[in-house]
Amino acid sequence: MNTIEQFEASGSHHEVGLAIGSHFADAIHRFFDRYERLQEQLLPFYHTSTGKNYYQSFLALHHTRFPGYMSEIEGIAEGAKRPFEEVFLVNLRGEFSGLIPKESQPGDTAVQGCTDCLVFTADSALIGHNEDGSPASLGRMYVVTVNLDEGPTFSALSYPGFLPGNAFGFNEAGILHTVNHVAPRPIKVGLSRHFLARDLLDARTLDEAIRNITVSDRASGFNYNIGSLSERRVVSVEVAPERHHVYEVQGYYTHTNHYFELNDQKQEIALSSRKRLERSMTLCRVTPPTDAGHILALLGDQTDRDYPIFRDATLPDADATLCSALYDLDSRELRIYYDHPVKEPEKFVKLTL
Repeated sequence: MNTIEQFEASGSHHEVGLAIGSHFADAIHRFFDRYERLQEQLLPFYHTSTGKNYYQSFLALHHTRFPGYMSEIEGIAEGAKRPFEEVFLVNLRGEFSGLIPKESQPGDTAVQGCTDCLVFTADSALIGHNEDGSPASLGRMYVVTVNLDEGPTFSALSYPGFLPGNAFGFNEAGILHTVNHVAPRPIKVGLSRHFLARDLLDARTLDEAIRNITVSDRASGFNYNIGSLSERRVVSVEVAPERHHVYEVQGYYTHTNHYFELNDQKQEIALSSRKRLERSMTLCRVTPPTDAGHILALLGDQTDRDYPIFRDATLPDADATLCSALYDLDSRELRIYYDHPVKEPEKFVKLTL
């Protein structure tokens, strides 16, 4: 059964990672053992001479730029009794796999999630998000609330073994966000988007959040949808290795897994992303979303059975919607639906922002 466990951790970066790794060790082992991207791409490439060289470059860079987050990863690995290299590699998944020569990549194991619908009007300030990914994650995701010795307390949905931040989360400063995968090309050795997403959770203002995700030396990119409670603003930020674009949301806005504000950015676009965006925009044109009900209906749409917005790992679409999130900035709450948000609306956990 797909559920969302909640867990609290506090202390230093290493102590937080150790607590998370120890508590969720079983979920981490089960996920890592089934995770095709790790087993079929990342680890085989890591064991090549080229992969080792790339790995060492990433390792040195992240130790220098993000020593605290590296301590979190070390703690997760120690607590779960899983090799550090594996935990670091899954947090480099977009960058490290993007450096694998095409002829060495087995099949199509590309990450293809997620879908967002944002509404910002005088009456509503909402961010809706489907968290899509490998079915191996179903029932193994969790919300961590972290109270570090330094930085604001935050809560975030997390994948087993991953740094918090690459799905969605919020902090005590009133900064909240969701993340969508994008696939810029080429990839280079640089700062991992998972580390930048983790850094977003330490931001105290919207402008600081944007600065944290657009620092120089980026290896790849994400689409970040960010809200600020104190400023009552919602933005959508497309980040590529060399450029970024900030879109101030007014009315409604929807995003999937490819760049369209940075429309000349070289990238790989999955068919699912195109189909979900087309369907989302059609729904929005027919009935412009103005409230939570409209957003949840969009996130739950399965009209296109080959490439639905709410995904159920039915071929040709191999990914699944792991949960759906709805932020209400005015009510200051986050609901996480761990089943279909329309068919099973009572199945959610609520957090206060």
